[in-house]
Amino acid sequence: MTNYLVAGLLACGVVMYAGWQKIDRQAAQLDQAVGKIETLEAAAESRRNTIKLLADLDTQHTQERERANQTNASLRTAIANGKRRLSVLATSCAAGSASAAGLGHAEARAELDPAAAERIVAIANDGDDAIRQLNALQDYVRTACPGAAQ
Repeated sequence: MTNYLVAGLLACGVVMYAGWQKIDRQAAQLDQAVGKIETLEAAAESRRNTIKLLADLDTQHTQERERANQTNASLRTAIANGKRRLSVLATSCAAGSASAAGLGHAEARAELDPAAAERIVAIANDGDDAIRQLNALQDYVRTACPGAAQ
């Protein structure tokens, strides 16, 4: 009977040891899973922050573009109506007439035809739009790819 008791205790010890080993493996797997979850949560939070920053940048650049378009439209309208006029420095104009008119050393200016002025304003607006788009793209790259070469 004592032999059966010792054998039973020994069997219980083996089962407990095996169970303990299984618990240790499961605990290690649980720790790894928790680490992966924390890494994924941090990545998701970083992505949410980046998405918010990009949305804010988009809003900012959209508002800037709309303000510029409104300003450009009003400038084109004013030029078309004749309320605003474009002129250029004219060095080959009769310089003597300026001093004869009592203007002294004032610069001689030549007014542009309204149609030509509108085309010049449109070209300048296109250039300004390109600069705004380039700035928006640079802001996007700096925000979305912070580790990218500057």
